[in-house]
Amino acid sequence: MSAPGYLWLDAEFSSLELETAEILQVSMMATDAKLNRLAPPEKDVNLFIKRADDRGISPWVKEHIPHIVRECLKPSAVTLSDAEVKLCRYIDEVVGPIQRETDARPLIAGNSVHNDWMLVRKFFPGVLHRAHYRLLDVSTLKTQWMDWAGREAPPKETVEFIRKWFPGASLKDDMAEHDAYFDIQASVAELAFYRAHLFQRIEA
Repeated sequence: MSAPGYLWLDAEFSSLELETAEILQVSMMATDAKLNRLAPPEKDVNLFIKRADDRGISPWVKEHIPHIVRECLKPSAVTLSDAEVKLCRYIDEVVGPIQRETDARPLIAGNSVHNDWMLVRKFFPGVLHRAHYRLLDVSTLKTQWMDWAGREAPPKETVEFIRKWFPGASLKDDMAEHDAYFDIQASVAELAFYRAHLFQRIEA
């Protein structure tokens, strides 16, 4: 039986040291197992977490994703508790309410998603209560594509690639990687690419 859905999740952090990092941005989008959207783009979750200042944010983050930091300082940013409520409400509305049976719960999916899972476990426990214990990590397929197939990684950082392999993408032309909302859609596109090129089609 296929999973009831994939919860595509990505977060941007205040530091690459996950033991002490805080969440700056979190995004979520749900698809079915065939990578079709379960809800239109306007229902996608893309939140910036409120901060009073930029203290505690690493030099790497300030250099590479300053636009994320700026969003966290705006009045439109939300608290961690509000973010958890919005994420859980999204799951309940789009995938369904919390299921008692684990196999009836959606899988959290993304690239190197164990990192995001670690921070979600710490800051958004309500999300984990709604999700399967398994993770769908697209990075696993990336390593097989590069190491086993001996091929270059696909250009998932480009808008053109994402739109080709994930027709349901909702992106602006000026968006780029290291933005959580961009990255979840890039992960869907990348998985679709690997499904088409890495596996032989299984016929019933």
